[in-house]
Amino acid sequence: MSISFREGDAATNRGGVDITISLTAEEAEAIGGELGPLADAMAGALWALAVLRTDTVPADQDDGPGARPDRPATADTWVTAIHDVEQRLLPRLEGIRDAAMRAHAASGGSYGELARALGVTARSTAQYRRDTLQARMPSEWEIWALTGKRPTQD
Repeated sequence: MSISFREGDAATNRGGVDITISLTAEEAEAIGGELGPLADAMAGALWALAVLRTDTVPADQDDGPGARPDRPATADTWVTAIHDVEQRLLPRLEGIRDAAMRAHAASGGSYGELARALGVTARSTAQYRRDTLQARMPSEWEIWALTGKRPTQD
């Protein structure tokens, strides 16, 4: 897997940035049909971040002539941003993190290593988080991370 950036005049939208994530055939096959929804959820989070920092919804470049111009963010804008992050992106990221934490434990990983990965200073915090995770059944999104089986609610 690799990521590349094309910026400025070289970008599709001159002055902007193109982000390209390249996957190997094996990585693409492993992720499967979730490539589109996951990329779309990530794009939604980047869109929300840009709107937060500018308080402006950018014009749609794909709409061609007559597209709506940039416009101020509204309550509906924030509902979309919250929904995209809360219901589309965070559950997937939490599922990936939880599955990775279980895999780390299963491979003999230490609490000290986990503490460093989690960015916590106390080893006991990492121990508590892993023990709490292992005491419960995997979530639907953790199962999704492992198998690709999508939860009933998305």
